[in-house]
Amino acid sequence: MIPLINDNQSLQRYCLQASAQNVILLDTEFIRQSTLVPKLGLIQLYDGEQLALVDPLAITEWQPLQQLLADPTITKVMHACMEDLEALATIGIERITPLIDSQMAALLLGMGSSVGFAALVEKFTGEQLDKGESRTNWLARPLRDAQLQYAANDVLYLLPVYQHLLQQLSVEQLELLQLESEQLMVRRSMQWPNRLRFIDVKNSWQLNSRALVVLQRLTEWRIQYARSKDLALTFIFKDAQLFELAKRSPASMSQLLAMRDLPERELRRHANQLLALIEQALASDPACWPQAFYHREQFPGYRETMGLIRQAVQQAAQQSGLPAELLASKRQQTEFLNWCWRITAEVRSELPAPELLRGWRREKLQPFLPWPEHLNQV
Repeated sequence: MIPLINDNQSLQRYCLQASAQNVILLDTEFIRQSTLVPKLGLIQLYDGEQLALVDPLAITEWQPLQQLLADPTITKVMHACMEDLEALATIGIERITPLIDSQMAALLLGMGSSVGFAALVEKFTGEQLDKGESRTNWLARPLRDAQLQYAANDVLYLLPVYQHLLQQLSVEQLELLQLESEQLMVRRSMQWPNRLRFIDVKNSWQLNSRALVVLQRLTEWRIQYARSKDLALTFIFKDAQLFELAKRSPASMSQLLAMRDLPERELRRHANQLLALIEQALASDPACWPQAFYHREQFPGYRETMGLIRQAVQQAAQQSGLPAELLASKRQQTEFLNWCWRITAEVRSELPAPELLRGWRREKLQPFLPWPEHLNQV
């Protein structure tokens, strides 16, 4: 049986012992089926000698682990860590450094994007991990031995994976991976404000200003409601459904209920609120309504500009020798377009630069990216 660390003193002792090592393998298990914020169910730690499975439902003092994971002399290793970082942030662990993501390392070494942990384990050790407990409810107690072993394997086998990757990575590549992990943590603190969330809705660029002001009001309400109830956004209304609401902008209950592509339960629950939001949006000053694009006289078109950005990423990849997928994801490319073309100069001055123009990416990409004329003085 693998014991759980479920008291503050035991966690403190483990962290003190682990602080003498030079590497920590780290993973989490969490539940995020219907909630906006992930619910942390387990933290797995392995320092190469001692394994620790930490019960976040029992621990109340996280300072020892915060200090351990922020210790600059100890390398932390995770796999596909973005959601794990979000889960750890719920207990105040915001800083993990230096950090290496083994999935990113595999991408950098030409093994493909989004390579799974089990695939790396089999490639480097020949072992096939049992994924039979992947649907575990990690908030349930007690956890069975099979569930604990499943969780433990995610850090026990991460050590040989990391060791094999480390043998192939150059000093420059290791530095780049650490810089990229820093950017992942910076991203969490640089979210766009709620009033601009409508820009991220798929195909929102197709809407006119009248529909966009409605979409703006609806997306802002959705995130506020989701936070108040801790509900996943899609459990309220999906992006495509908000898009249709904005596009049609129903003015009466009969028009709203006639929209067959909306979830009936949520529609009836929020019908009055939706109509009020639409009415308020359309009653606002049209001069303040968002536009699909600004400086349209300089804009070749959404698809054309996305093509230019993709071409720029490919050119930068060839120049730098880095995988295009690492240089710029589709999300990052869209963020760059939105920052350049879909917000006013006043709003842009309040926002961080897009990720393609921050950190290590800036030097690699800026010489190739299409640069709008209206930003030449920015």
